[in-house]
Amino acid sequence: MSAPSDKICTVPMLMERLAELPRPLVMTNGVFDVLHRGHVDYLHRAATLGASLLVAVNSDASARMLGKGPDRPLNHDLDRAFVLAGLSSVSMVTFFDTRTPVDLIRKVRPDIYVKGGDYDMETLEETQVVRSWGGQSVAIPFVNGFSTTNLVERIRQPKLRKAAFLDRDGVINLDRAYVHRWEDFEFAPGAVDAMRQLKQAGYLLVVVTNQSGIARGYYTEEQYQQLTAQMRQSLAAADAAVDAVYHCPHHPAGSVAPLAIDCQCRKPLPGMVLQAAKDLGIDLAASLLIGDKPSDIEAAQAAGVGQSYLVSSDNPESSGSTGNTWHNLKACVDELLQSRAV
Repeated sequence: MSAPSDKICTVPMLMERLAELPRPLVMTNGVFDVLHRGHVDYLHRAATLGASLLVAVNSDASARMLGKGPDRPLNHDLDRAFVLAGLSSVSMVTFFDTRTPVDLIRKVRPDIYVKGGDYDMETLEETQVVRSWGGQSVAIPFVNGFSTTNLVERIRQPKLRKAAFLDRDGVINLDRAYVHRWEDFEFAPGAVDAMRQLKQAGYLLVVVTNQSGIARGYYTEEQYQQLTAQMRQSLAAADAAVDAVYHCPHHPAGSVAPLAIDCQCRKPLPGMVLQAAKDLGIDLAASLLIGDKPSDIEAAQAAGVGQSYLVSSDNPESSGSTGNTWHNLKACVDELLQSRAV
């Protein structure tokens, strides 16, 4: 078995050793400052797309260009590369000193270039470069709940944090029944402002959504993930970035056999809320949940969420026509922030 250091090489060395890597060659890049489960899963899936995987690591100087903080990266580039090289999925590790790896990609000419699912691949210069010689550009969705930034924050601030758990359809966006295309997705009036207010008040924003349309065969997991990525990108651009999204793809009456099951994640059961609390270090008693159906409130109560609130929506299951509800998410958040220190 070769030592991890045998897989690490500078760019001049890489050009000499490139022929050692069987094709198709997959290439990805990143800081990989504190390696976690999400990284390992991502690199494993990237490796399965080809015969070998080359990981280009931001040098310390390059990482500092990304504005992650004055003390980042936490680990030096050679140390980060050594940890990556210890993974069986990684064939070789190299470095780049620029903000993006475009110049290195031109030298390596990978067959497949891979980035995490929060990137819009069509807007990346790297995509155009790889396609110029017939290569592919692929986005791989991240594992929910794993982020180096969140991990560093949890280490630095071990105190549990409060969260605002939000249902999606009928609360964040208008409920038009099994929405799965971005062109059909419309934010509910004032929803983005309300999410920004919650963020500014110190809440993590966590979406917990039943997506039985996947089990029913109305749309695929991939289509759901694409819509989710676009929603998150839009919210981040509006300073209302979502910290995590959890979804349940199951339904016992579904037509997709593996998903036609009774599960612990579908609301009114508390599985998604409890998993988020575990992943993100959430103080459930100090948190709140806002939904548009009784099942949302039942999930909140079963999980031990401190407060739960109903808003009106067009969904027939919504209890918006009964008492003790708010017209929409914006109205609910406005009243909460005005009536007490949250």
